[in-house]
Amino acid sequence: MENIIHDLKTERQNVSAGLPQAFKLVPIAFYLLATLSVLLSLYFYLSIKSYEATEAEMNDRLSEATTQEATTLSKQQAIVEEAKRADGIAKWLEACLPLQPVAVNVGRSMRKDSTIAELSLVRNPEIPAHTLMQLKVDGGGSQQIETTLNAVYGLNYLTYSAQQVKGHNRTDFQATLIYNTK
Repeated sequence: MENIIHDLKTERQNVSAGLPQAFKLVPIAFYLLATLSVLLSLYFYLSIKSYEATEAEMNDRLSEATTQEATTLSKQQAIVEEAKRADGIAKWLEACLPLQPVAVNVGRSMRKDSTIAELSLVRNPEIPAHTLMQLKVDGGGSQQIETTLNAVYGLNYLTYSAQQVKGHNRTDFQATLIYNTK
């Protein structure tokens, strides 16, 4: 201990006394504080490195989570769009009634003196419940149109915006058919 801790002021005969014994603790305190400061510096350095590594890991996880969220949102959007299209198709099919019974009833409603020159049934793609019927009848006149409309009414169809043009031995009729759900 004599080598580590030495008296800073040696005793001199008849001049002055040496330092008190308590001052021998000053070098010990210095070495302890120096060691403690090195240990604290090492601890803080390792803490900073640990924090930086954790922050880098969290940033990676955050970017991965953001990517997954974007992927999930795009998939969800695709599913929503597909569901809207499917709903539109389902509504269209629900409102879409077969036109064959209309054509058959129009054909069966013709009298012996009347013939169908042209029959056109065109469904509106935006409103499938509405069907444009264009009918050209040779012979029979207005009475034949009335008989044909009665046959169409028997299938629960209503006419909307009906137009009738009479010509020489020919009658042109046009109307929008709407299915009556009542």
